[in-house]
Amino acid sequence: MKILIVDDTPANVMQLQAVAHPLGHQTIIAADGESAVAAFQAEVPDLVFMNIMMPGMDGIAAVKKIRALPADKWTPIIFHSAVDQMQDIVSGLEAGGDDYLAKPASTQLLQAKINSYARQIALQNKVHGYAEELARWREDSEEQTRLGTHVMARLTDAAGLRDQMVRSFNLPAETFSGDLLCAARAPGEVLNVLLADAAGHGLAAALSALPLTQAFYSMTAKGFPLPSIAEELNRKLKAILPADRFVAATLASVDVRNQTVEVWNGGNPDTLFLNTQGEVAMRWASRHPPLGILPDELFSGMSETVVFHEPGDLVLSSDGLTEAEDLAGARLGIDGVIGILGKTQDSDSRFKLLLQGVETHLQGQPGRDDISCLMVAVPIDRRRQFRFSAPKTINQSQFAEWRLDLTYNAQELRYIDVVPAVLGLITQVQTLKEHQGALFLVLSELFNNALDHGLLGLDSVTKQWIGGFEFYLQQRAERLAKLHEGRIDLSFLLHQEESRAVLDISINDSGPGFDYSHRLQGQTALSEVNEQPFGRGIALVKSLCNQIVYSGAGNKVWCRYIVSDLVLDAPSDAEDGSSAEALPVTGKSNPGTQGEDGLILF
Repeated sequence: MKILIVDDTPANVMQLQAVAHPLGHQTIIAADGESAVAAFQAEVPDLVFMNIMMPGMDGIAAVKKIRALPADKWTPIIFHSAVDQMQDIVSGLEAGGDDYLAKPASTQLLQAKINSYARQIALQNKVHGYAEELARWREDSEEQTRLGTHVMARLTDAAGLRDQMVRSFNLPAETFSGDLLCAARAPGEVLNVLLADAAGHGLAAALSALPLTQAFYSMTAKGFPLPSIAEELNRKLKAILPADRFVAATLASVDVRNQTVEVWNGGNPDTLFLNTQGEVAMRWASRHPPLGILPDELFSGMSETVVFHEPGDLVLSSDGLTEAEDLAGARLGIDGVIGILGKTQDSDSRFKLLLQGVETHLQGQPGRDDISCLMVAVPIDRRRQFRFSAPKTINQSQFAEWRLDLTYNAQELRYIDVVPAVLGLITQVQTLKEHQGALFLVLSELFNNALDHGLLGLDSVTKQWIGGFEFYLQQRAERLAKLHEGRIDLSFLLHQEESRAVLDISINDSGPGFDYSHRLQGQTALSEVNEQPFGRGIALVKSLCNQIVYSGAGNKVWCRYIVSDLVLDAPSDAEDGSSAEALPVTGKSNPGTQGEDGLILF
């Protein structure tokens, strides 16, 4: 330690030095109060021995000035004085002293006092070091939090959550939420949503759920079915998370055109479908373990699909919502959630009531866990408009023919998601990229007809039965799993046909075919089959394509999709000294394709 000795008697100073130096401490000497204050400011000692009776400023006054100085550490002051009356001792301690020794003090007592304060100061220095380390850690933590919040907001904020059908809230228990909400449109205008709840809360939970975003958005954009998305999410988390971490999740797919809701629930509270009367028309309990627990061979992406015949709200939530506690410890529960949702028939009011109900139940206290909810307004509107980009013109010199031929056998058909895989190939061609949505619908309808009716022998009439759609999907899965023979050939040819760039699509299956003639005959618009639970696929393809031709027994289909008009390259100013607009190549019009505004009525 650095010890300041303040005394005007040399013998007293020498005694203290004789005790301090052998113990390894330094000493600083001051003979009066003023020099003591100056030495204290200049040397910043660790311990002070202060005499009281000195010329000029006495010890009491000096201590008061020292204690008035700004300081970032505690410096003990021991009064060492021959004045030993009780009032003098009290005055010294009240002035800011920490101890009092009457002269003459024995060497053993002085040594014990110095050693005692040395231990206290060593402890103080250690605590001070910890405080500095914590301050640095807090600064680093605040910077990491700021950066993490920014990055996670960018990664999780997608246009899908601002979809007119979607409303959501996420109330984190800490700075970061371990609940993840995602929504996105598939190429066929199907809406996919994800609500994931990582184990725990805070940054660790948020990092556990974050890897799901890229896979969900990427696979949705490519048109992968819900079971495949669930399997990929589980595979990704199983590969990167430690054994004690997992993510409960609910995946849902809402297809307004076909009026179906598909749900995969792994570890979350029941997903609810409430009709306009506020009644629970359907609920999907958790039938799977959370993501990241099971290996691929044990994991099941099997979902549950139902047909909805009335509008309503699809409600997904994390367990933070149902387990939210009031001040008495009572949980809201799934029945409490249903009770709040059923108070109104208006969808917008229903969402606001739920958020207000949660806040009221918490009674101003933060939740013990992250609380999130995602609500999808599901309409009955088969004739809603889906917007595709109107065909753009391209320069004839920039156009090149392109061809792709593929064959899938029975084994490949069992485990490959053919439509998104093929769509990923053909939309790598720049000319076709902007037509992804329309091509997905055309390809999925024609391919599913070839697989379902051609190879699997399924009859769409089954969908008319009560519970028929679910039975149809069950039969499809069972027959596909047992498929050992058969193949489907796909051919794509992008070429020029008079003034247009066109894509010819051919799909052949090795099955016996199906009766397609009555479905083609007289169907000129989708409005003619909108009320049927099946049979809209061919009419849809007819509305999107310029031509569609079935041949054979119905196991061969060819269609022509108009990609764009071709225009002649405009001559440059350098060639003729004048400007010119690009002129279309002479050719006939294109009846029966997309309208000028790019709208297709479903």
